[in-house]
Amino acid sequence: MDKNQLIEELKKGAKSWNSWRKDRPVGDLNLDGVELTHINLDEIDLSKISIRNTRITHCSFKHADLISTNLEGSILHNNDFSYAKLIATNFTKCDLGGSILYHANMLTTITCNTKLENIDFKGHDISGLILKDISLAGSNLEGQQLARVDFSNSNLDGVNFQRADLSNTIMTGTNLMNANLKDAKLTGTIFKSANLNGVDLSCIDLYKADFTSANLLNCDLREANLGKAKLSRANITGAKLWKITTDGWMISEVVCDFAYWNKAGKEKTVYRNHEFERIFAESINIELRYPYRLADHELATLPIFIEHLTAVHWGIVLRLKSISDVAGGALVQFAVEDVGSYNPTQLKAQLQSEADRIQLAQLVLRTNTQLHVQLKEKIAAIREEFWPRLLELAADHEKDQVRNLTVLFMDLKGFSKWADDELSEKLSLFRGLVKPILKKWSADHPNMEGDSLRVTFNNVSAGLSCACMMRNVLTAAGFELRIGVELGEVFVVHNEITDILDLEGVAVSMAARLEAAAETGEVLVSYKIRHYAERSDLFNFIPKRVPLKKGIGVLEQGEYIECFAVEAMNI
Repeated sequence: MDKNQLIEELKKGAKSWNSWRKDRPVGDLNLDGVELTHINLDEIDLSKISIRNTRITHCSFKHADLISTNLEGSILHNNDFSYAKLIATNFTKCDLGGSILYHANMLTTITCNTKLENIDFKGHDISGLILKDISLAGSNLEGQQLARVDFSNSNLDGVNFQRADLSNTIMTGTNLMNANLKDAKLTGTIFKSANLNGVDLSCIDLYKADFTSANLLNCDLREANLGKAKLSRANITGAKLWKITTDGWMISEVVCDFAYWNKAGKEKTVYRNHEFERIFAESINIELRYPYRLADHELATLPIFIEHLTAVHWGIVLRLKSISDVAGGALVQFAVEDVGSYNPTQLKAQLQSEADRIQLAQLVLRTNTQLHVQLKEKIAAIREEFWPRLLELAADHEKDQVRNLTVLFMDLKGFSKWADDELSEKLSLFRGLVKPILKKWSADHPNMEGDSLRVTFNNVSAGLSCACMMRNVLTAAGFELRIGVELGEVFVVHNEITDILDLEGVAVSMAARLEAAAETGEVLVSYKIRHYAERSDLFNFIPKRVPLKKGIGVLEQGEYIECFAVEAMNI
């Protein structure tokens, strides 16, 4: 039947059309490719008709019957489908942007690759729709019950999910930029490879949410619960992380160039490659299962086991965490307390592989009686023989390695003006006063050149306490000094002149720059030092802005840097 004739029949209204079509076979009513605009089609019966690849805009379909209608590939902008029957309607590859679907019955509606943009779904249940590979950009889904719904690869840019239940919802590969997730339920939600750039997730319960490989750039996560959340390979650069809950979170290979930890979200903390993961990841655990029970010789060799693993992975700190009985045998767990300069994810795999290899050697002794007896008799000798070899191996590995340390750099003022007859006496007094202070706070890698002193600490608070105590003691003794403290990666290198191990790295250089910028009697520290002080209540941090007297990295001489002057509260 001619399509122009069909359009004329449609324009006569629903009553005329519905009566007219009763006597016509459905196959004769083909409206593919037609264009309709501003037509009232309320209560019209278009069920089972093919209306593919059409352009229908600003039409009213209130209470219309579109059951099993095929609208594939059509542009359907700004139409009113209120109370319409859209049961099994085929909207594949359609664009319904700006349309009204108030109380429309969309049971089993086909929405594959459909655009449902800028539509108000408030009060409308769309949980039964196929919502994969569609676009809901700008639409209102406030308060929707969407638990366990699959939104994979959909465009959800600017969608209002306020107070919606998205528990265990699948958001894999979705675009959620500008989405409103305020007060939404997001426990267990899967955001794998999703784009949440700049999204506000503050104060939201994200327990067990999966953000694997997700884009969380500049997200606001303040006071969010990230307990047992998966952020492996996610990019959280620029995120605001004040008061987040992190118990059990997984951050293997997480990307974070910088983040904001203060309440206002304005104080930037910069991280190097893998540094965020090394600092904040849960402890790495290595597990070994022994059949039946843990034999005496296996228990006796566990210390050597640990020594071997730490020797071949210089810079890590490994301890025996537990030995417990489990079904079928015993479970031995080792905990890595310091990953050194290693990528934590790669380190865990390497340690587990090496531990499994060494365990095989232990288990062989269970069936080799002769060797077992020899080991039992000579275990002490084996330990004495193994230990020197281990130290030798560790020394070989120590060269050119990297560690994350707190570096303190101090310089005495007026050294060059001291008379020859008082120089030796003053340096002797200086060293006599400093030595017990360094010992008290477990300083390491001491290096004293004339009137300057450089030492390192494994703990930020210890470094700050030592700096403040030295400043107070030396000032009281009449010395004028300045101190700079920085935290970062430090290279252990061989000093060709002194023929001993020495320290190099940006952290060492920055500590020296802070010392040079300090006023007499002042301890200057970086943002990192302030952030990682375990007991911030022990110190008073005073913000300062000082010019560099010498450039470093991309910072040029004379450029101003943000730092803090430190005063100890109780030292």
